[in-house]
Amino acid sequence: MTRIPLPYLAAMIALASCRASEKPADQSAAQPLVADAAADLPADVARAVSVARAIEANPAALDSILSAHGLTRAGLDSLMYAIAADSSKAAAYSAALR
Repeated sequence: MTRIPLPYLAAMIALASCRASEKPADQSAAQPLVADAAADLPADVARAVSVARAIEANPAALDSILSAHGLTRAGLDSLMYAIAADSSKAAAYSAALR
């Protein structure tokens, strides 16, 4: 199984969120995506955001952070792929990390 480093996954998610926001000029945005603490994120997106923020704060503790969130490195990869595959989840993830 080929492993993709976390920065590449983040880039894939950012790219997916950019594509999701492209709309024809005649379509108006029904409602902007709000990514604050009160926003309702899907559970897997909220979990990924929490893990990403913890890793950003202390990259040396990666394995401890993952185990605290009930994940392994492979589990994190699977979670990120699942989010990247869904454009609305990818957009929510990207916005939540801003």
